[in-house]
This record gives sequence, structure tokens and C-alpha cells, in this order.
Amino acid sequence: GGGGQGAGEWGVSCLSEVVVQFLDDTDPFNSTNFPEPTRPPLYTFREDIPLINQIAGVHRLLKAPQKVCSILINLSAGFTCINYYREKHGVILRTQLSVRVHACIEKLYNSTGRELRRALFSLKQIFQDDKDLVHEFVVEEGLTCLIKVGAEADQNYQNYILRALGQIMLYVDGMNGLISDNEAVQWLYTLVGSKFRLVVKTALKLLLVFVEYTESNAALLIKAVNFVDAKRETKLWSNIMEILDEKDGVDTELLVYAMTLINKTLAGLPEQDSYYDMVDCLEEQGIEVMAQRHLSRKGTDLDLVEQFNIYELTLRHEDGDDETQLPPSVRKDRRRASVGAANERRGLERRRSRRHSLQNSRGHTSAPASPCSPHSHASSFLPFGGRRVEDITVAERFGDLVKGLTSPPEVEASKEQQQVQADKSPIAASSSSPPKNESDYIWDQLMAEPRELRIKEMDFTDLRDEDDMDILDMDSVLGSGDLIPPPPPLPCNSALPPPPPLFGCPPPAPPILRKMMPPGPPLMAPAPPPSPQLSQRETTPLFQKRKKTIRLFWNEVRPVDWHSKSHKFCKESLWSKLEPVKVDTSKLEQLFESKSKELPKAAVDGKRQEIIVLDSKRSNAINIGLTVLPPPRTIKTAILNFDEYALNKEGIEKILTMIPTEEEKQRIQEAQLVNPDVPLGSAEQFLLTLSSITELSARLQLWAFKMDYELIEKEVAEPLQDLKEGMDQLEKNKTLRYILTTLLAIGNFLNGTNAKGFELNYLEKVPEVKDTVHKQSLLHHACSIVVEKFPDSTDLYSEIGAITRLTKVDFDQLQDNLAQMERRCKASWDHLKVIAKHEMKPPLKQKMSDFLKDCAERIIILKIVHRRILNRFHAFLLFLGHPIYAVREVSIHRFSKILSEFALEYRTTRERVLQQKQKRANHRERNKTRGKMITDVSSPPGLLCKPRLGPLSLSKGP
Repeated sequence: GGGGQGAGEWGVSCLSEVVVQFLDDTDPFNSTNFPEPTRPPLYTFREDIPLINQIAGVHRLLKAPQKVCSILINLSAGFTCINYYREKHGVILRTQLSVRVHACIEKLYNSTGRELRRALFSLKQIFQDDKDLVHEFVVEEGLTCLIKVGAEADQNYQNYILRALGQIMLYVDGMNGLISDNEAVQWLYTLVGSKFRLVVKTALKLLLVFVEYTESNAALLIKAVNFVDAKRETKLWSNIMEILDEKDGVDTELLVYAMTLINKTLAGLPEQDSYYDMVDCLEEQGIEVMAQRHLSRKGTDLDLVEQFNIYELTLRHEDGDDETQLPPSVRKDRRRASVGAANERRGLERRRSRRHSLQNSRGHTSAPASPCSPHSHASSFLPFGGRRVEDITVAERFGDLVKGLTSPPEVEASKEQQQVQADKSPIAASSSSPPKNESDYIWDQLMAEPRELRIKEMDFTDLRDEDDMDILDMDSVLGSGDLIPPPPPLPCNSALPPPPPLFGCPPPAPPILRKMMPPGPPLMAPAPPPSPQLSQRETTPLFQKRKKTIRLFWNEVRPVDWHSKSHKFCKESLWSKLEPVKVDTSKLEQLFESKSKELPKAAVDGKRQEIIVLDSKRSNAINIGLTVLPPPRTIKTAILNFDEYALNKEGIEKILTMIPTEEEKQRIQEAQLVNPDVPLGSAEQFLLTLSSITELSARLQLWAFKMDYELIEKEVAEPLQDLKEGMDQLEKNKTLRYILTTLLAIGNFLNGTNAKGFELNYLEKVPEVKDTVHKQSLLHHACSIVVEKFPDSTDLYSEIGAITRLTKVDFDQLQDNLAQMERRCKASWDHLKVIAKHEMKPPLKQKMSDFLKDCAERIIILKIVHRRILNRFHAFLLFLGHPIYAVREVSIHRFSKILSEFALEYRTTRERVLQQKQKRANHRERNKTRGKMITDVSSPPGLLCKPRLGPLSLSKGP
């Protein structure tokens, strides 16, 4: 429909009998542009009734699916008076823009899998069909939604988002939204560094459209580049320079787009300093060498040659080489000097490029002239927008993506408006942040102070800055190939075809990504025959076995060469440190021969008058509580003085449940006024005493925090210390390595593989695997080999005490306790401030203030320790061989429980093995003397069978 009109914006003078229809757009992703019903009914609008009050009647007549409160009226053909609708025109009911936009955003946030894919794929068409939707989408932070969804999506989803973003940018409202939202520009530049060609190509196109729209956008792009590359700690424009350097085999089309983006950005910079800052950054990264390499290559694309020539000639022109002939597309006037201290310091001397300065320092040598482009350009201009003809030529090369970007004359007015919006946006952003209270300012000051990581006798100083970096963060693993688990495959019997490819077919995933993905289900198609060179080697089994053995169903570890070497656990894997061990394969073959499974066996196995105001339940609860509290007359003094000797922690918690409400206080006082001679009941008297204490709740909350703090801190700090010690114990434990290398050798033989390692969660299954002869567990056989091969091994369990203690800790609850400590500490500052307004002794106030400051510092230390230890634990799991996509899912509690229970089983098994070994040794020693005469016992071992004759003869005679 035409321009939308609000329900109450028409005058009552418009009266007519018109046709009415509705659009079923309650679901923006499943709507059509065909009004219903096809034979519209007539409806008469009365001029004596406001239009907004007549909408319900139209809604009832049409039986439209929308709610009345969310309806918007559109006039077809753009007419503004109902009198024009008598014959041809009519009124269309549809959903309000804001409602449709919120439905779009909500679906994008909450959808996953195929549903999200369909939504993203249809988003471009939605914006194309309804131009009014774009402005509302931008206003309601739709760009932020696209960025958040795209940051966590794969390349196909990112392509769909970029298509939708390109459609948004075709509208002035959408472009203005992008101008005022630098985060979207940052995301586009980030995608330029993607490993997928189609994503890079589309992102470059959109950035070109953005920079070409207006010269001021060049500065916004530079701002986005500075932010992204500073965060990644790389050189500025590194994503573009990697394309020009052809590190990943980039094709010519991407080279043209990348170089065009550089030239268009430089062309939009009016000041010398900003121009030379960008040029010097490019020169430092070798753009001159790259240009010469491309220009000297045969068959170089003419568009690429032209862009390198534009860059070279513009730079020489800015450096003062006026004899060069500039193409029409290059600005003839030099850039103005920057205003500021740098210009005053420079005086009349112009700034030159880094290349110009280097050439002058080693003797000026002119750069080799590049072959000029055969294309000639006319210096004609459009009558609006100030855009050059050659700019439109470049824009037209982008195809449908930028079709319609050349705007009508009202674009100039919108540019002025967007500049005002850009100037106002920082103010609006700053004003929207919530105000901070005094406790927040105190907390921020304490956060800024450096401190040693010690909590009482617990030392965390070995947690250094490297532990502040989570090895699983995107910035850390980008260098290793974006190791994100793949989405589950679509069902083979799906009747819905996938959306058509975008801008061409996407490239396959890079090899390292395929290597790190979890293995999918086996395909039914037969594998191709192996090459002749590999067939003989691959068909030869790793182990020659005469019998079929049982298999160990572990998850094999595939070590990866990490590019992130900043953490000690990422330098090498635990499995790379293991020494190979030889096992008796013939014995294993006999013990673990695969036999038919046996059916599992079923498991066996004269009353005083008092004023009573409270109800009996409340009164009884208070009276019971009074039995464990000190006398009521001492409670008030104890609370006012924070006397820990008069009132303990349990007493404070009990009183917190007894705090009187205003209603109870009022009822007790009224009853006392009515019967002044009758004493109050014990519960009522106690509540009245409590109500006489000023800021009772604040005092009790502050006091309870003071009494609780030491215990809560201990419950948080000790498990963190145990986790740190436990990782060190596991890393340095020789017995664990002996056990793992033995299990690996046994498993490789039984499975007939050559695995480098296995995930440690398989340890919980080791005691359950039994041989098929003696029914002894795999753990028993592994333990026997370890005891025999490695005499210096231990029982393991006694050496990992910290891991055993971690099995009793819930780390989710620990994190909640830490957050609660911070909240209660900040609230205690507010409580102390409120209490200080009333009577409070200065020494007591100073004591409580010092206590809260000390608590705040210790909580800040605990938060740093908690963050660093969790980051170290993630790195430790990678060291143990866990795949990246599964590390965040590993629970510390379950990890510790698996290792602790295995160690306990190993200790028990080891004791039995050692006992059997000792019995056999004792038996051998017993056999040496069994049945031997005393005369033979003292003989040498080789002469036991030969009796020794001596001078003394043993005879039976007298």
C-alpha cells in the first residue's frame, strides 16, 4: 500500500463509502502483498465520528486477524482523502510498523536452526517489499540484532544477513542508521577478515557503498577500523592488506574491491594528517611492494591496474610532485593542513608521506611508472548529490546490491540531517546510562587500585595477566581456524529445498575447521578407492591379531598446532609428553578376546491477662525464637552497639525474620492505648522493642553481612585455591601419565588404531570393562602393567587431594555467592550511610567503614582470582586434549568427580595387585625352604641336592 496513515490523523470532514481490505501480516516472515478479501466489501465512514473510533467496525466487518490495538490504516494509491475511493480506491488494514518490527527482531533472537535460516533468507525480500519497514527497523535497534545474530552464525547465515543489510543500505533511512551505528561498520570490517570468500566479497561491496555515499563516511570507516584492529592488537587495515598480499589465494575480484575501498576512503579524507596517517600505515605493511608485484604480472586485471595507478598518482600529487598527470577521478586540489598543535609546530612546512621521506633520506629515486589505464573518464557531474560519474560507474559494477543508491535531490537534506544526528548521538548515548550511587563510585575507585592477589594465608600471586585471557574467546582462536562446532545436518528426508545460493556458491570449509569438527555419522556412499601409493600402507593393520578383541569406545584426541602460544598450557599437549610403553599384546589378545555376550543378571536387592494482638502462628514463632535469644532488654543495646558477644550470627538471622511490619506496630500501639493497665504479651512487647530501634533493618543487614563475610569468603576462596592446586597436581603427576600411556597402548592394540590420546571422561568406564577369561577389569590389568613397568608409581589418590575436595563444590553456586558478596557489600555501604544519619558513635562508624573497605578490596581480589582461574581451567582442558567446542560444557564438579573416583578405584585396585604380588613373592620364598633339611638350608643353592659330609655323623645308634 501507499503511505501509511495513523488511525487518528484523518479529519472528520472526509466522508465516503469505500472498499475496505486487510493484509495478513501478523507474521512478517509469512505474509503476502495481496489484500484480502479479493472481493472487498463497502464501508461508510461517518464524518461526525472520529476515524479512530470507527476502526473497530471495519475490523469486525473484515474479520481481520490483527488485534484492534495494533492496526494501521493505509490508503491505496497514496490518496489522503476518502472521497477519492468511491470507485477505484480503498482502505487497507494492516499491522503497525512497530509491531511488525518487534516481531521480526524477536524471531531473529529466538529462532535457531532451519527456522532462523528461513527468517534470515527472507529478510531481504521483506525490506524490499516494504520500504517503510526499514526506518522502523533501524530505530528499534534492528542493526544491533543483525550483528549479534551474525556474530554467532556460520558463513551461510552471515551471507543472508549481509544481503538484508545491503537492502537496508539502499534506503536513506537505512544508510543514516548505519552512519549513526559505528558498531555495524566495525562488524562489516571484521567480516573482511573472514575465511570465506563470499562473505569477504559482500562485506567489501557494502563498505564501498557506505564510503561512496558521502565523504564524511570515510572518517567513520577509519574509526571502525581503528577500533577493531586495536582490539585485535594488529596493524590498522590488516584485513585489507592480507587480501592484497594474496595470503589465502584471493581472486582478482577481491583485489579490485579491496584497492577501490582504499582509494575511496583516502578520497574522502579532507585533511593532511588523516590522509598521511592512513597512507603511512599502508606503506609500513608493504603496499608499494604489493602494487609492483601485481603491476609487473602479466594479464593483471585492468581495473586493478587502474586502482593501483590512482593510489600511486594521488600519493605523489599530495607529496608535491606536480608534474604528474592526474586522471579525472583524482581530486586536483591538495588536502588542507590539519588545524591544531601539530600544524602550528610544523609551521609552513607541509607534511609528506613516509615513502617520500625515506626516498629523500637515501637519495631521491622516482618510482617506476605504472602502465596507465586505457580508460578515459569525463569530468562530468550529476546535478545532485555531488557524485562523480566514475563513482556511479564503480557502483554499477556491484549489480543489484547498489541499484537505486543514486538518490533524488532530497538526499542533500538527509545528509545534513544525518550530520546533526551523528553529532547528537554521543550525548544521547551518555544520557541513557543509569546514574551511579555513592557505593558504586567507592567501588570503582577501589577497582582502579592495584593489589596483590592474596586472601589471608591463601596465595594467588601466580595468576598472572595471561590468565585474564580466556583461550576460548573468539579473538584467541581466530588464528587457529575459527574452531566452532558445525550445526547439525538437516534430515535427509526433508521435503523443503534449501534457499538458493547468495552471490554465487559459497566455498567449502577450510581444512583446519573440518579437522576440528566432531565426526558426523558415517555416510552410506562407498568411499573412493585409495591411491596406489597409499593403498599398501593403509591396508596393513597396525597390529597383527589372530583373534577378534573387544573395543574401547573412547573419544580420540586429535592434537592441533595452536597459534595462540601465550598460555603455558597451549604450548604443548599432555599427550605429547607421554612416553610410549610396550605391552604384552599376546596376553591382551587372550584376555580380551571378543566372545558372545552373556545376558545380564537381574539385580537383587488461672491464666494471666495480657494484650494479644498477633495471630497465634506469628506469636508462637516469635515466642519460640525468644527462647534462643538473650533477654529482650539486652537485645536493643546489642543491636545499637553491634555487640558480637551479646548476639551471635544465628540470633541476628532469627531477629531478621521477626522484624515487625508497620501494620503490626500500629496495632500493638493502638491496643496499648486502649488498655494502658494491661501488660503486653511477650511477643508483642518484643516487637514493640524492636520497632523503637531506628533503621532496624539496615542495622541488622549490615551486622549480618559482617558476621557472614568471613565464612562466605572462605567458601569462595578455598575451592578456587583447590582448583589452582588441583591443576598443578594433575599436570605434574607422574603416576597419572603412567596410567594414561598404559591405557592408550592397550586401547590402541584392542581397537587396532594409532590414537594420540583420548578424552579423560573415559576413565569412569575403565573399571567396567572386563576381560573375557578371568573377568578382571581393564583397570586391574592396566594397574598390573603400571606396577611392573614403573616401580616409582604411587596410588594417585593421595596425590590429588585438591581434586577430591572439589567434588563437594558447586561452582555455579560459588559464582552466585561471589556476586552476592559484591551486592551485599555495596548495600552495606548504603546501610552505613543511612545509620550514620542517626545516633552512631564515631569510633563505631570508623570501624564499620574500615571493615567495608577491607571487604571490598578482598572481594575485588576474589573476582580477579575467579576469572583468571576459570580461564586457566579452560586452557588446562585444552592441554588435556578436550576439543574447543566442548570445553565450555565441561563442569568442574563432574571433571573432578571423574578423576577423584577413578583415583580411588585405582588405589583400591593397586592395593590388591600389590597384595597379590607380595603373596607370590612370599610363596616363592616359601618354596625355597619347603621340605628341606636343616643341613640343606645352609648349603649354596646349587648344592642343595648333594648332602654335605662332615666329621660329625648322625646315627640312630647309641
